[in-house]
Amino acid sequence: MPEFAGATPTSSSEGLKAAIYQNIARQIRDGNCVLFLGPGAVSVKQPNGNYRPLIELCATDLAKGLGLPEDEEESLAHVVSSLRLRGALSDTLIIAAVQDFYQRAEKSEINPVLEELANLPFRLIINTTPDDYFTKYYAQSLREFRFDFYNFRKPAKDPIYQFGDDQPPLIYNLFGSYKKPESLVLTYSDQLNYINKIIGVQQLPDSLLAAFNVPRFYLFLGFDFEDWTLRITFDALFRNARSHITPFAYPLKGEPEAGSKSKVFFQSEFKMEFPQVDLEQFVQNLLKYYNAVDEDNPDAGDDKGETRANVLILHNEKADDEGCKTFMNYLKPLRLKVTTLRDAVGEGDVSAWIKKQIDASQIVVPLISADFFDDSNPALAFLEDLAQRNNPRGKFLVMPVILKTFSLDGTPLAPLKTLRPAKRENNYVAVYGSGEENKHFTDIASTLNIYLNSIS
Repeated sequence: MPEFAGATPTSSSEGLKAAIYQNIARQIRDGNCVLFLGPGAVSVKQPNGNYRPLIELCATDLAKGLGLPEDEEESLAHVVSSLRLRGALSDTLIIAAVQDFYQRAEKSEINPVLEELANLPFRLIINTTPDDYFTKYYAQSLREFRFDFYNFRKPAKDPIYQFGDDQPPLIYNLFGSYKKPESLVLTYSDQLNYINKIIGVQQLPDSLLAAFNVPRFYLFLGFDFEDWTLRITFDALFRNARSHITPFAYPLKGEPEAGSKSKVFFQSEFKMEFPQVDLEQFVQNLLKYYNAVDEDNPDAGDDKGETRANVLILHNEKADDEGCKTFMNYLKPLRLKVTTLRDAVGEGDVSAWIKKQIDASQIVVPLISADFFDDSNPALAFLEDLAQRNNPRGKFLVMPVILKTFSLDGTPLAPLKTLRPAKRENNYVAVYGSGEENKHFTDIASTLNIYLNSIS
């Protein structure tokens, strides 16, 4: 049955607490977890060091001169509705002001928790604010993804979303995107029109709603449970699974807890729990268990979470480290134990360490560029041995990856048929240089996944 989880249970048992975190971490790793980002999840650092929700900052920015009480200045819907009521700004200028704020906010220091979440392999991310920070994090790491949003003024036909293992993750803005002004849900009137659409004939895409009928974990982070529109949204999204869900709520650190009336509503209607753990602490705890889930650690992992293979990446640390880090992001969903030359620090003789790692690995990936063949690279001494040992059917794969344009002709690696990206008309193809980095990294990760499945 669909299950919502967010962090520690109300029980004080440390063993149970660890089991809950481990379970969530495994569900995320296996792509069986949906992330919901509430208004408090996207927050900006303030001069005092605290983080404040971006949508609140937008409201207070627009509220200047209105003379509203402090608590009313923090509600974007209330502020823009007041501007509209008083005739201070037209609808067009209100939308323009919101767009301008979010464009200026692109240079703000966002809570690092958001980027940490973006590094985890969620297959579906529902964003309830109009920003696009999650898509930027994915784009900056060259990860493949899909982005879409609901436009309540012009609902589009169902794009037929799919969420299989071979599908890129979907980042979906539930209340529109600030870059598409007609999609924004700003005023109280907009909220009413939006609700009429999603519960009527122009509801959210059926293929999106179908994703919530599948047994998955659902993490709700940074939501304002005093917002009445959230109740309608919950009912619309989970109308077919309402009696089987167990959600947990986690606010932004420093934000007030949900009021007693809201707690009663969500507990009675959705069986929601409100543990005494804030969003930041939950994410920190979750990351600890997620990073440990593939390690030989008695506090994390089980048969379902076993490491599928040990992978050694050889690269020029000075010149190609960013490319290596990006490549490792693409490997995360494959449940691999990845080792690089960075891990040799403090391990004594580097050559002896490399030999030991080769012997312990099932996959070795040299990241090739002109800099890789610098005389200072200790991996060069092992290339001939690696070429001779390459035996994919015997569960030892050497897969050179041409990171930057370079010809392997005349090197021990040139004869290998396992080279990636694959040659085109006998020409070496590089990951970087043609604007197809995302495609190449995705194809390489997919190739490794197919290989691992074939030898399992």
